Amino acid sequence: MKKKVVYCITLYDNAMKHQNLWAVFLLLFVTGCTRPTSEVSTPLSEHQGAVRITGAYALYPLVSLWVTEYQKNHPEILFEIVARGSGSVWRDLDENRIDLAMVSSENLPISDSLLWVTPVARLGVVVVTSSANPYLTGIRSRGLTRGELAMAFTGPSGQSWGGLFGKPDSDPVHTYIRVDSAGATDQLARFLWQTPADFKGKGVDGEDAMLDAVMQDPLALGYCNFIYAFDPQTMQFRDGIAIIPLNPEQKGRGIDSFYDSVPWLQRAMWSGKYPSGLIRNLYLVSKEKPSTTEEVNFLQWILTDGQRLIAGAGYIEVPSREIRCRLESLSR
Repeated sequence: MKKKVVYCITLYDNAMKHQNLWAVFLLLFVTGCTRPTSEVSTPLSEHQGAVRITGAYALYPLVSLWVTEYQKNHPEILFEIVARGSGSVWRDLDENRIDLAMVSSENLPISDSLLWVTPVARLGVVVVTSSANPYLTGIRSRGLTRGELAMAFTGPSGQSWGGLFGKPDSDPVHTYIRVDSAGATDQLARFLWQTPADFKGKGVDGEDAMLDAVMQDPLALGYCNFIYAFDPQTMQFRDGIAIIPLNPEQKGRGIDSFYDSVPWLQRAMWSGKYPSGLIRNLYLVSKEKPSTTEEVNFLQWILTDGQRLIAGAGYIEVPSREIRCRLESLSR
């Protein structure tokens, strides 16, 4: 029986409902990334104006770093970068107002277009509270379980911190949620076996607004992308913020110590000790396969030399198999 070969997919048909990006890259992983010998490379054109990049707060710091480093050797290439929730970029992309979308969610919109998608980094979501939380000692020693977090974010109103710890204290849990189509919300909801629509709490717009609200409210419960929870210069957690450990709910296993340190927590995310359900790929997406020299060269640099900057910025590298597949796609 003749063996069927499936080649690396470079365009994602988004017409079918409820398709997730993870399925595309699972397919790439399972089937491999074989380049057909008969394929002819497409000539590249010259980019008109600046390369316009818009989208997820989660990816904005890393893309900004990449642009800064790339322009040291290519000062003639101009870029425009704007951060906002990744769910808000699809119309801009469809109407050619931007060239590349920074996407931190694996949920694609319903569309009849073909999207070119590449993973460029991975990032974790952390649950946070105020460092002035009067229950912080108990939180750090015991953590919160997945079920307790689901109840706090999606359960009936009136949840109390005392109730989470089996105490009579009635101090309410003040939940804060992102209202700007954030990939962090999508990922946390998936981890809690919920949907973003199930979340209840005071809405905030963006990472900084979330952290400001949590810092100012001792009874706050929120979440953010890991990179926003610490100062990249000192690699220390931000003043006023405390990371909530996740209780593993395994008999005989206590709370992991890696929550006490930024480098330890980042390494736990990389090694798989941190819950994998709170870690997802971050993507650069274009309306179709990039066709200008400037875009292709920049993306090739991101997937090679640019990967060396990822760990130092608090992110996690993309598996080498996916990198090779994307590089082969760009070279065709």
